[in-house]
Amino acid sequence: MLAVVYCTKYKMAIRLPFSNKKAPAAFPTKELSASFSRANKRFMLSLLKQLPSESNIFYSPFSISTALAMAHLGARIETLKEMTQALHFEEMDKDVHAAFGSYLDFLTKETGDCTLKTANRIYQSMRFKPEKSFLKDCNKHFKATLESVDFSQSEAASKSIKTNSLIALNSWVSKQTENKIQDLIPASALDELTFMVLVNAIYFKGNWEIKFENRSTRKMQFRSRRKEVFLTDMMYQEDYFRFCHIPDLMISALELPYQGKTLSMLIILPDAVDGLEHLEKSLSEDVFKTVNGNLRNVEVKVYLPKFKMESTFELKPYLSALGMPSAFDMEKADFTGMNKEEKMCINNVFHKAFVEVNEEGTEAAAATGSVVTVRCAKHTPMFRANHPFLFFIRDSVHDIILFAGRFYKPTTVYELTTNN
Repeated sequence: MLAVVYCTKYKMAIRLPFSNKKAPAAFPTKELSASFSRANKRFMLSLLKQLPSESNIFYSPFSISTALAMAHLGARIETLKEMTQALHFEEMDKDVHAAFGSYLDFLTKETGDCTLKTANRIYQSMRFKPEKSFLKDCNKHFKATLESVDFSQSEAASKSIKTNSLIALNSWVSKQTENKIQDLIPASALDELTFMVLVNAIYFKGNWEIKFENRSTRKMQFRSRRKEVFLTDMMYQEDYFRFCHIPDLMISALELPYQGKTLSMLIILPDAVDGLEHLEKSLSEDVFKTVNGNLRNVEVKVYLPKFKMESTFELKPYLSALGMPSAFDMEKADFTGMNKEEKMCINNVFHKAFVEVNEEGTEAAAATGSVVTVRCAKHTPMFRANHPFLFFIRDSVHDIILFAGRFYKPTTVYELTTNN
């Protein structure tokens, strides 16, 4: 039995403007950069439409696709084909893993404004040896380090993971995410049949380029799709931001840059209080292109709730629905690229994500773990986010979405009174 967690650490703090200054090359060609960006958005959108509705959600499509890209290295035949299609890797073809490696290398650059760390790790059971070519490719493209562990007894293994700081899967994730993601992999997921656990962790902390002032934050009403009314902390400022209102799509969009202006939060707000469901159904690459093409730097009054949320997902049913069911089927899965002698499948994919948005900026973290088992005008426009909206933390230079979320209702509420 083998338990593997795949790991490498990256850090980034970038200082680049949106326009004049040329960004460091994250990909060897513009075509590969564009293909990677499209795959990222397509996977983000397809997963968003699978996740539970009418609730707050937050996840990292980049973390999930990175963890699965490692498993993709070992997939073969029909399993490889399904994973390629579900993850939208088709355009990149054989360059997909090199593209991840190139982008992860880019994320190692530090220039001092934002902090972005993403890390991958493999823990390997002492009972089995993965294919050398698989480990070589993991090291080449994902800078993988390898750690051998004993998962012969689930309870003992679970206890060992939690107590041994050198090989602790969950404590490692916690460390990589500044203690924001705890207990990613449940003890019940690991037993004597565990072959491999693939984990990616990502952490981001950045201050707004233009901060909200604490004194401007007020308790204001927020209405959900169900017409529930909440009283919550609403931040406010008036300044110049990239903003657009698109009547044909019945949405407004606002981009709030973080210091350094390479990373930003893009918020898409439906015009109608109950317009979120329609927005999510119609959201597409073309909508993002339209939004990006219409954003203009204008003076705008911004109302944005303070919030903090954490989401936890077992992604197996969602990923199966996206078109990769054989990866989770012991009889149909083909991961002979990992090990030619053992029949194996992915048991589950665990994902946790955390985000906090306040006057200073944003702190966000996420982690994904795949468990592989053996045999089993002078008018100042107003952007008032007082009803459900979508938000995306992205690399604005390369148009890559690192985190995505739905703000459905406030996480901090106060009692409504007649005076409010």
